[in-house]
Amino acid sequence: MKKKSIINLFNNKEKCSFGVDFSGSYLRMLKINFDKKKCNVLGWAEKKISRGIIEQNRIIKKEEFKEVFKETLDNAEGELSGDKIMVSIPEEKIFTSVVGIPLTESKDSLEEIIKWETESNIPIPVDNIYYDWQLVSKNKEKMEILIMATNKEIVDNYLEFFDDLKYKVVVLEPESLSIARSLVTREEKNKYDLLINIGSSSSNFVICRKGIPVFTSISSISGKMLTEVIVRELGFSFEKAERYKIKKGLECNSFNDKNIFDSVLKMLMEEINKTVEFLGDNSFLNEKENKIDRIILCGGGSNLKGLESYLTVKLKQPVFKSNPWVNFDFAEKIPPISKNKSQSFVSVIGLVLKFQENENN
Repeated sequence: MKKKSIINLFNNKEKCSFGVDFSGSYLRMLKINFDKKKCNVLGWAEKKISRGIIEQNRIIKKEEFKEVFKETLDNAEGELSGDKIMVSIPEEKIFTSVVGIPLTESKDSLEEIIKWETESNIPIPVDNIYYDWQLVSKNKEKMEILIMATNKEIVDNYLEFFDDLKYKVVVLEPESLSIARSLVTREEKNKYDLLINIGSSSSNFVICRKGIPVFTSISSISGKMLTEVIVRELGFSFEKAERYKIKKGLECNSFNDKNIFDSVLKMLMEEINKTVEFLGDNSFLNEKENKIDRIILCGGGSNLKGLESYLTVKLKQPVFKSNPWVNFDFAEKIPPISKNKSQSFVSVIGLVLKFQENENN
């Protein structure tokens, strides 16, 4: 492993068996076969991770997580064979920065400049991180570079765990990169997209510039938070509240004149507005105008009935629920993972899509 980077984050060409994502409170796996650009889901699996096994995105109880991993494999739909895997790093542990640097053709000079910029822009000593970079854009005088970094402690924790299981991690990738690769089409990349990933325990907000994440933020807003509102306001058990939320969606926002979701929806709107304001306050290559062209919802929380329409009205801009399979060609077949469940698989879907990109390059 190169000690300066997150294991060839952007450019690894090694073949991979399947993708693994355990951000949030679920472990998800996916294997896809790419045959002459046609796709076939060979295997997939999902299992809830008990509280305490993973804390602060570190695997704390390794033996318990090994059992979860093995049980997930044993109960997979289809085949999840092989020993080379891609793993998603939760966005909470990623530092992202887009920096402008003078145009240079010297690889050695570029590496040194990026190291200096990393030290200046990442709030952790460079000796304590793995980092990598990618070109965002350039003109005759200037280059813009995306730098992503994470704690060595997190990466080493994951590598040691999978090494014990006899798996080789060929890629460790920030969640935002995987999500962007899954949701932003190659042919029609807008100037700026806002991707909102509403998970079971938190949400990610990702601004993409022509398909590349240039800003990310984390929020406590989650599907669990909405369920807990129903528990608190209506006195249901958590299980009953979850079923009620799925059935009613935003229709249960009013119950005996109680607007039970208003506080959470207000928080969501505030987070979206802050993210949009960030783009307006920052310029890339001296652009005269920065604005969000499209807003896409993903993650399990995006399945909440009425959420797209609510946000479209409030933001006065169309908001869409994602299609995580938009960059795949299944030859008119339907993926075996349901449309709603696919929202929760968006990160691992993006991971295996990276394998297809490597095959085509």
